[in-house]
Amino acid sequence: MAEKDDITKYDKAMGFKNETLEGMDWYSVDSPNVELNGLYWRKPGEGFRRIPIGASISFNSNPEISGGVDYLSWDTAGVMLRFKTDSPEIKVHVKVGHTSRMDHMAHVGIMGFDIYVGSGSSKFYAGSARFDFHQDEYNVKVNRQFAEQKMREYTLHFPLYSGLEYFRLGVTEGSAVELPSPWKDPRPVVVYGTSIQQGGCASRPGMCHTNIMSRRLNRPFINLAFSGSGKGEPKMAELIADIKNPAMFVLDYDANAHCDGLEATLPTFIDILRKSHPEVPILLVSCLPFVEEFLDEPEYNATRLRYTTIHLNELKRRRDMGDKNIHFLDGLSLYGEEPSECAVDGCHATDLGFYMIAKRMAPVIERILTK
Repeated sequence: MAEKDDITKYDKAMGFKNETLEGMDWYSVDSPNVELNGLYWRKPGEGFRRIPIGASISFNSNPEISGGVDYLSWDTAGVMLRFKTDSPEIKVHVKVGHTSRMDHMAHVGIMGFDIYVGSGSSKFYAGSARFDFHQDEYNVKVNRQFAEQKMREYTLHFPLYSGLEYFRLGVTEGSAVELPSPWKDPRPVVVYGTSIQQGGCASRPGMCHTNIMSRRLNRPFINLAFSGSGKGEPKMAELIADIKNPAMFVLDYDANAHCDGLEATLPTFIDILRKSHPEVPILLVSCLPFVEEFLDEPEYNATRLRYTTIHLNELKRRRDMGDKNIHFLDGLSLYGEEPSECAVDGCHATDLGFYMIAKRMAPVIERILTK
C-alpha cells in the first residue's frame, strides 16, 4: 500500500484554514438585510427544510411522502442567500446535520458553499468554502478578497447534499450589509426531480443547473428534487401546488419513477397542479441519457422511446383539451453532441454536464415565460 502523506507539504494551495470568530459581525438568515431563497415554506427561526416542517412520513401502508423525501428535504439544494456588503472578507460558520458523503462527488458540493459576486444576470464565481470534510463544523472564508473595498452584491449557494443544524454569515466588523437588487421576476421556477436535479454530482453548489439557470435568467428557483425519491407521488404534487404565484413548474422525474411509474403518475400529478394553477406553464423534461445510450445502443432505444412517448401522449392529450401552456423538452438533447463527457458515473452529471443542461434548458424556460 502506498504511504500516506500530507499533500500540503508539497502544495500549500491544497490546504485550508479554520478562521477565528473574532473581528467579524455575524448574521443569521433571518436578519432583515439579507434575502434567503429556495425554502418556500420556512418560517423565521425554523430549520432548513425544503418541504413544510409538518409534512412527514405517515406511518402506515400508504405513506404520504417517502422516507427518502422526508430525509432529503433537509438537504439545502438550491438554497441561496443574497446580500450586498462592503466587507473585505466573507465567512461562514456552519454545523452540518446529516450529510451524504459519497465516493463520486466533491465534498464542497456535498457539504460546502460557494459564492458569486455581481447582480442581475452578471454574476461571477468569487470563491468556495474549504474545510475539513471529516468534521461536521467549520468556520472558513468563502470569498477571494478584492483590492478595493466597496459595496458589492453577493449570492451564496448552500450545500447540495447536507442539512444544516447551524449557519451564520460573517462580515468584517463594522461592514455594511444591505438587501440585494430585486429579481427580474420574483415568481419562482419550481423544479421537481431526482438526484441530478438535486445537484448530484456537482463539484460545488453553484454548478447545479438550477443555480446556474437562476443566475443566467435572474430568477429565483425552488429546487424540490430528492435523490432516488422523485417518484411523482400525489402528496408531492399537492405540496408543489401549494406554492403561490409560481412562474413555471418543471417536472423531470423519469429516472426515479421509470416508465411504468411515470405513466401511472404523470396525469394525476399534472391534474393536481392544474387544479390550483390552471394557467402556469408546465415543462415536462425526459431523463438525461445514460451511458448505455451513447455506447452501443441505438439513439432511441426501447426505454427511451417509451419515456418520450409517455410525455408526448400526455402533452397531446392536454393540448387537445385546450391546455396550451404545457411543453416538452427531450432530455436526450441536453448534454449536447458529446454526452459521454458529461457524467461522473454514466448517470450523474459533472460540472460540464450541468453547464450543458443549463445552456440548453434556460433558453427554453425563458422563451416560454416571455411568450
